[in-house]
Amino acid sequence: MTDKPAPFRNPKNKLIIYKITVIYATFYILTKLYSIFAENQSVLPILIISLPLAIIGLIAWWQLKQNKTNWWFIALSVIVISAVRYFEVDWVWWLNQNL
Repeated sequence: MTDKPAPFRNPKNKLIIYKITVIYATFYILTKLYSIFAENQSVLPILIISLPLAIIGLIAWWQLKQNKTNWWFIALSVIVISAVRYFEVDWVWWLNQNL
């Protein structure tokens, strides 16, 4: 039998999660741009909400190109993406009221 590394120790899994992060961030930003142009949503709140995912996606893409992957960045990405998705409606409403 061959010894397989644990899922969290396998470097291939980190690469897959990084690629998923880049694809998800790109898709999220494209859907937000679509909502701005096609559905006439407010531009500034949507761009402010999309900014954290754009930063996460760019950092993940850059780290993939440099071939440097870290589990702490994956954990941070999951937390940021989850928070943005969970609080998105409340934050957009608040930004629309206050900007």
